[in-house]
Formats: sequence, structure tokens, C-alpha cells
Amino acid sequence: MPTSFHLNRIVDVLALREASTQAQKCSSCDEDNTATCYCFVCRNFLCTACFDAHQRLKATRGHHNVLIDKLQAQDVEELINRPVMCSQQYHENQPLEFYCKECKVPICHKCSVVSHNRHTMIDTQKAAQERKMQMADAMAKVKAEMVICENQVQKQVSLMKKNKNEILFAEKKMTDTVEKLIRDLREHERTMKAKFHEIYEAQQKHHATRLDNFELVVTQLKSCVERGEGVLERNISVEILQTNQAIIGRCEELLNARKPEIYKPPHVHYMVENKPNISDRIVVRKTDPSTSSAEGQREKEVKQNTETNFNVVTRDSDGLQCYHEDDQIKVNILTPAGDQLKTEIKDTKDGKYTVTYTPQCVGQHRVEIQVNGKPLTGSPWVVQVVPHWQYQFAFQFGSTGKGQGEFDEPWDIVMSEKTGTIAVADFNNKRIQMFSSHGDFLREITLDNQPLSFTESGDVLAYVAVGDDDKLSLFAESGQFIKHISSSHLNTPAHLSVESDGRIITCDWEDNNIKVLSPDGKDLLLSFSASGCHSNPCCAVYHQDKFFVSYPDAHCVKVFNNAGVYLYDIGSEGTGDGQLSEPAGIVIDKFNHLIVCDSGNKRLQLFALDGRFFTKIEGQFFDNIGLFTAAVSNNGHLFVTDLEKNCIYVFQ
Repeated sequence: MPTSFHLNRIVDVLALREASTQAQKCSSCDEDNTATCYCFVCRNFLCTACFDAHQRLKATRGHHNVLIDKLQAQDVEELINRPVMCSQQYHENQPLEFYCKECKVPICHKCSVVSHNRHTMIDTQKAAQERKMQMADAMAKVKAEMVICENQVQKQVSLMKKNKNEILFAEKKMTDTVEKLIRDLREHERTMKAKFHEIYEAQQKHHATRLDNFELVVTQLKSCVERGEGVLERNISVEILQTNQAIIGRCEELLNARKPEIYKPPHVHYMVENKPNISDRIVVRKTDPSTSSAEGQREKEVKQNTETNFNVVTRDSDGLQCYHEDDQIKVNILTPAGDQLKTEIKDTKDGKYTVTYTPQCVGQHRVEIQVNGKPLTGSPWVVQVVPHWQYQFAFQFGSTGKGQGEFDEPWDIVMSEKTGTIAVADFNNKRIQMFSSHGDFLREITLDNQPLSFTESGDVLAYVAVGDDDKLSLFAESGQFIKHISSSHLNTPAHLSVESDGRIITCDWEDNNIKVLSPDGKDLLLSFSASGCHSNPCCAVYHQDKFFVSYPDAHCVKVFNNAGVYLYDIGSEGTGDGQLSEPAGIVIDKFNHLIVCDSGNKRLQLFALDGRFFTKIEGQFFDNIGLFTAAVSNNGHLFVTDLEKNCIYVFQ
């Protein structure tokens, strides 16, 4: 850092008042006399002779002059903030009023003519304002880094305390165990305590070293910020220009400097083993039971007599998967009668343990998991075992044509949860047809429609393109028009659905985005797409805080969280079980199974919500590539549209 501009000015004033050898010289004559006063109008220091002449001249007689030995507080402040004069020979009486962009230095008027001719020059204050913004931006970045480092300090302190408590807990457990042993094991107790103390001292030393490193970084950051903020608060143009490059350089140096890493101590456990020659031992490992988890199948419902599995993943304090050969995983699954169900645990030697069980009876089963003697997060939980079942074909309705109950490409189908009424978007006939849950024709609504949905109140919401104006139209279930809902966020929607809170979800083919609109369609609450996927989304449903979206050209269903962040794929291209070809409509039934219209493979496939294949429906019903959309009624019936046969299949 350069010397402080502000402090140098203060030193100059002190030197003037004390008449030291460093005192200011007269800037009005060539006698090299010591200045005795300062003219705030001429902006010059004057010796006694020049001051007398200054007072005699009529033009300068009324100027604001102050004797240096009689400086007042306000004079000192004004003197500190006086203009800076040029240091070039013969320019000493010229203030630095300009800034040369090529040379990056403040210059006077004479310099601009003599040595900076044809250079780009701007006013000093304007140049300082630009550099002030740069310095402010650099300060903001350093402040942000300072906050990060301070948070790291807090995290390190928290880990330090947690580590200490964990060791003390293990030591207490050891002490309680040793107290139950015979007297000749007291020496063993002292030995084990010494080991605990050694581990504690070593790890505390690591913690203390990292804390010192972090505090040093914070001190450096604070020092830089205080220096920069002082310059910015004083807002002296030349000071800003003189210190700008150095301060920004220091900011970049601090921001790019390698930061110390958090010390993450291994976890200490006290293990008791009943062996002839040793009764216990200390195990130091990274596995943290509080961050370990159960993954895979943890649904509330599983099928009777069906092999079921899930994974237990051991993790360290950062949530990263880790493995230790001494980790102990215990799983107990209790039946409704209180009997223990047989389980198999497969250790893959990488921190993942696959647990497999087959429930034999219907009812609630209790799943308990322990990692190294501590309950797993979320354990115990209850799994509901339900009887094995399968969708069975019930009937079909509809045929090709323009009459009542006839279709020309049934594009979309939805069910009213309130009344059970079925609404079908009859695309080429430009209408919506309404049916009872038994397939009996009720009425029709004529309009140029594509996707549609039922609202929570039982009204029909349809997308209508009127010229260049894209609208959502709301109709009563009786067919009576209610209102138009204009939305500037709609382009080419392929599917509509309405959530229980009134939010509207649509797949937009024009920009490949899934959009969530407010109930009135005016506000775009969320818009997201699958990164790197250029396929058009076809159908989107929202269930259990996740979005499930079908992508026909990508041959899969993609799953996103409630913020639109991609999580995983369900299915992949192919013809086997669990593989998809041009999936279109999707729906989730009351058993939390994802039903996919696998149109390219002429079948329906059922998946668990985590993507596991469950079963399929295929054969005589689907001999054409026409499966498009599906819906589920309150009583569990499944309705599927066929664009080729222009009919609706019903399964129960």
C-alpha cells in the first residue's frame, strides 16, 4: 500500500504549525522562503514578503488568507482538503484538474498542453468517481469474502465443540463400562484415558492451528476494507486516484489467495467387544451417524410377497459417502404382530449397504436402523404393506367421427375430483366433450382447444388461441363460459394441470420450459427446463414436492424438485421393462405409482416414484402407436386416450 494521502496532509499541516525543516515553501516567489500564510483563493502558500505584497494589491487584498501560526480548526480542515498542485517544473502553481487516461495520472492544464497533447483527458472528479465505483466494488467483494471466512470460523468452532462433546461422550461410555469390570482392569482404564487425551490434544491442536489461519485471513481482509472505506468516505479525488490501483490490487490479491481449509476431525467412538484378551477398543473413523441416510425404497406402501430393498449409506460430517470396515449396520423390521422380519444386508465395501426383505403379511411394518449403535436419521419409520394387485381392463368408449361421443384425436383427458366428470379435448373437432365416469356422453363445449384441466372448484380450464392472443378460458362444468384469463407467459402449451392451491402448470413447446403460473395466469411463479435436453416436454404433474415431466424425444421422464432443479431420470430408451420409447402422458395414481403412456412401445408402464419399474399393461388393447394421455379418477379407475383408434380405455 502507498503512504496515506490523508495522513501526509495532516503531517504537512503539523510541520507548518511547528515551523519544522519540512515546512512548506512559498509558492509565489523563487526565494525558497518558508511559507507563513496560505491564500485559500489563490491556493498558494506565501512567505512574509509575498503576503505583504498580496495585501497591497487591490485584486488580492480581499482574499481569504490565514497565518499558519494562527490556524483554526476549520482552516486546518480546509487546508487538508486544498487542491493538489502539479509537481512538474514551472507548473507548481497549477492544480491537478485533469486525469490522463493513457498515462493514468492526474495532470494540470499546462501538462495537458505540453506533455499529454492528444491524450484522452477527463475531469479529475469524474475520473475519481469512476475509480471510486471500482474501489467500492472491490470492497464489496472483500466484505463478502470476509463473511465467508467468518462463517468458516464459526463452523470450525462448532466442529471443535461437537468433536469435544463426541470424545467426552465416548470417554464417558468407556468409563461407565470400565467401572463394571474388576479392579485389575483399572490400569487398563488409565491407559485408555491416556489415548483419549492424546487424540483430544492432537485434534484440538489441529483445530487451533486452523482457527489461527482463519483469523489471520479475516484480519487481513478487515484491514484492507478499513483502508479502502476510509478513502471512500473522505472522497478526495486525488487520494482515490493515487490509492486506487494499490487498493484494488490488494483486494484481488486477498481474494485470489489460497484460503485455509476446514479441519474435519475423524469421529471417535468407543467400541466394546467381548473377547478373551481384550474387552474394548477405541475406533477413530470418519463415519457420522447423524448424516448417514437410507436411500432407495422408503415408500409408505409396499406389496405383499414382493422383494423390497433400500440402501443405507454411511457418510462423513460433510455428507460425503465414506466407508470403514468397522462400521456396524443393524436393521430390524418388525411385523404388525411384533415378529422380526428376516433381512439381508449386502456390504458393497464403498459405504453403501443394500437391505433386502420380503414382507409376508399385510399391515404396518416398523423399520429401525442403527449405525454404530446410534439411530439413523428418520429411524424408525413405518411401511404399509398392501395386497398385491393389478389394473384390469374394464371397458372402452368412443369411436372415430364428429358426433356426440365420437372423436378426432382425443388430445387430452382430465377428471373432476369434485364430481367425477370426464373432460376430453377433441382436438380436430375443436371441442371439449364431457362424459360421466361410466363413459356416457353429457355435453360438449365448442372452441379451438388443445390442453385442458379441471380446477379445484370443478370448473374446466382450457387453452384457447385467439389470433395472436393466447388465453386460458374458464367454463363451468355445465358448459357455460365464465371468463378469459389472459397470460403473456403462454406460447405453445402442450398440457395443463391445476394444483390444489390453484397454480397452473403447463409444458411450453416453444421454449421447452415447464412453467408454473399464478391462479389468474398473470404471474410466472416458476420456469425451468432440463439442462442439455433439447426435447419438447409433453406432460408435467406435481406430486410430493416434485415435478414429473415426460420428454418423448429423450425417451424418459425427468424429475425436478419444487424449485425446478433436476434430480434424476425415470426410464431410458429401449423396449425392456422400465425402458421407454416416446413417452407422452403421465399420471400418478392413489398408490403413488407413476403411470406412463409408453406410446412407442404400445403399452402402459408403472413405476415407483424413485424410478423403479413396477409393472406394465400391454397386449390386445394397444396394437397401434396411439397412446397419448391418461387420468385417474377418485375411485382408482385409469382412463387412457388413443389418438389412432379415437377412443378411451378404462381400467379398474
